[in-house]
Amino acid sequence: MTSPVKSITIVGGGTTGWLAAAFLATRFQTNLAAGEMSVTVIESPNIPIIGVGESLSPAAPETLKSLGIPERLFMIETDATFKLAGYFLNWDVGSRGEPTSWVNPFVGYLTAGNEFERFELAGKPFGEAPDYAATISPCRAAIEQAKGPRQIGQADFEAVLRYAYHTDASRYAALLKTVALHRGAVHVSDDVVDVTLRDDGFVDSLQLAGRGAHPVEMVIDATGFSGVILNKALGIGHVDYSQTLLNDRAAVIQLDWPEIGEIEPATRATALGHGWAFRVPLYHRTGNGYVYSSRFIDDDAARREFAAHLGDPALAERMRIIPMRVGRAQRNWVGNCIAMGLSSGFVEPLEASAIYTVETSLKWLMNYFPDSSFPAALADRYNQRTAALYDEVVEYIALHYRLSNRDDTAYWRAQRTEPVLPDRLAANLEAWRHTLPVQADVQPTNYFDQNTYLAALFGKGFYKGGQLHPERKYDAGEWAKLKRTIIDTHDRAVASLPGHRELLDSFRR
Repeated sequence: MTSPVKSITIVGGGTTGWLAAAFLATRFQTNLAAGEMSVTVIESPNIPIIGVGESLSPAAPETLKSLGIPERLFMIETDATFKLAGYFLNWDVGSRGEPTSWVNPFVGYLTAGNEFERFELAGKPFGEAPDYAATISPCRAAIEQAKGPRQIGQADFEAVLRYAYHTDASRYAALLKTVALHRGAVHVSDDVVDVTLRDDGFVDSLQLAGRGAHPVEMVIDATGFSGVILNKALGIGHVDYSQTLLNDRAAVIQLDWPEIGEIEPATRATALGHGWAFRVPLYHRTGNGYVYSSRFIDDDAARREFAAHLGDPALAERMRIIPMRVGRAQRNWVGNCIAMGLSSGFVEPLEASAIYTVETSLKWLMNYFPDSSFPAALADRYNQRTAALYDEVVEYIALHYRLSNRDDTAYWRAQRTEPVLPDRLAANLEAWRHTLPVQADVQPTNYFDQNTYLAALFGKGFYKGGQLHPERKYDAGEWAKLKRTIIDTHDRAVASLPGHRELLDSFRR
């Protein structure tokens, strides 16, 4: 006879561990209060969190709502700011060799029935790429004017423009910890020194340094890159993405704002000589990093290059180097163990996917939540979906590098030719030379749809040359009128919005 799972152990804290605890404690709050179930987080007092995920996805507001966390509380407690898009700079060069930039907006795509993309292409001279995202979305204008996404006084989660957040990962983890403990989760500060398995390969118990044996019914491995349970104890292998994504290191540093001014509502991804640099603007500071390939530059040289980019050579000494294991577990759910976060997989943070994969994995776990028999069919379905999610993220990131036209360093020349493209992406790029993406090209999709691919393809100049034309007769006057209407609508929306810092300040009043 099977029975409901009564005990869930989460090994590892940080954003992943405490997000899992908050999800579970919210879902089973009544059971916890009645003593019918326990959720225990075992967190090492000796291992610092890496702190990934400071730039979140548009799924984050829904996560806060589902956990019952007031948005203004989140904004203040985690030093958060709003994010309207990813902002890509210097990944490509224009016809005169000048650096170009583009945004991947969270709102827009006013295309229905107008063959918008083909009209935009037909109206451009040969060799000129349209600023597609700036036309179909007000996000770029809002970013360049440092606007917030909502009016002052609007309720939590209401907005004029769709948004995500930038957040302090450590403070977000602390907030999630408070929520989880308030709803009945238990915190144990101790180190796992050994894992005992049953004869059938399930995890039987954890040996803790201070408390001895801790019995396990169901366990979530949130132990980061070390993968203490899934990788080391259960021996589950790793699917290596390094043949597709070359970057394997990051130099990171936090910096205070030099002066109080406007805050750009976007995550910057600026291409440098041997990788790219991110800037995540928080209310009181910025999170900065240089993601690079050790094949082309060593750590000391990367520090110096990044410090020069930041405008202060002395910053090189303060930077922390993080080795990145880029890939995913062959299976994330094995027996009674489910891996999440870095122990599940990691792809470089170009598209803010780290916390999104945790949020999505937790939602799927809720969908497929097992009883005490841990049916293999549920684990198989969960593993299929999580593997597809990581592979989807890899495809979209790989596109950024393959389509770059930079050739000023060996790194960028290699990025255009060496990486092994996923089969679907290679086939899509060949087809898209003759047509525009449609949703069926990227199914199944969890994170990136045809619109995000359109933004990237147009932003990177893939359709320079006007080789695609409207399927019906192109009327320049008709198109100009429609485009003017859209731009005027965007301009009025952006003009009505407050400054980003003004909006953030209003939360603190």
